Amino acid sequence: MTGMSSEPQTCKLCEGSGWILESPEGRKQARPCVCRAAASRQGKLENAGIPERYRDCTIAGFYEKGPELGKAKMIAREFVDRFPFVDAGLLFIGPSGLGKTHLACAMLSELIATKGVRGLYADSSNLLNRIASSFRSDAEVSREAVLAPYAAAELIVLDEIGATPPHPWVQDVLYDLLNTRYNGKKVTIVTTNYADEGEAAPGPNMTLEDRIGYRTRSRLYEMCLAVPLRGDDYRKHVLSAQIRSTF
Repeated sequence: MTGMSSEPQTCKLCEGSGWILESPEGRKQARPCVCRAAASRQGKLENAGIPERYRDCTIAGFYEKGPELGKAKMIAREFVDRFPFVDAGLLFIGPSGLGKTHLACAMLSELIATKGVRGLYADSSNLLNRIASSFRSDAEVSREAVLAPYAAAELIVLDEIGATPPHPWVQDVLYDLLNTRYNGKKVTIVTTNYADEGEAAPGPNMTLEDRIGYRTRSRLYEMCLAVPLRGDDYRKHVLSAQIRSTF
């Protein structure tokens, strides 16, 4: 059996050059081919850092059992449709298993694919671990170099903010990043398990302010619309049922 070739298809419009030469009114002019824009967007999507598990997530595929989850899905859809003409970013708040990361990554993927947005995904714990490594004497990169791409990106998803223990340096780093983006009028999508009332996350009754500090929480109030998620745990009720059905 002969396997299918994985070689990319050459564009028939430009024969792979990425440019089309036209002669309107007898004067030659070059314009970029549509395949050039498509390749650019595909490159941006591949470089966005979206975890493999969430790369195929869509807003339409979001599990919306319950009115609050349905409202969160509607807000996400309207945000993507209106971008870049949005007034603020979004802060998804709710317990684990409700699809916060699914929704945030779906938004990021669609905005990159359909609107060419320069976007990045960052797991907050992973990002902070990289910054902690930059403090070592033998570190090859500085804290500023680690943060620079996330400070400059047109849009970022900052996932699971508050998951790292609230050391003062953690709070300072988060504030610096969010404050830089705020001052630069950059849009940020944030997810967290910690609510302002200390109800969302399991374990000790801590609030989002307890985890990230007053300054950072205050800045989030200014730059993001809070979107609470409450409802059935998708992982528990849907995914576990699908797994059981295979045995």
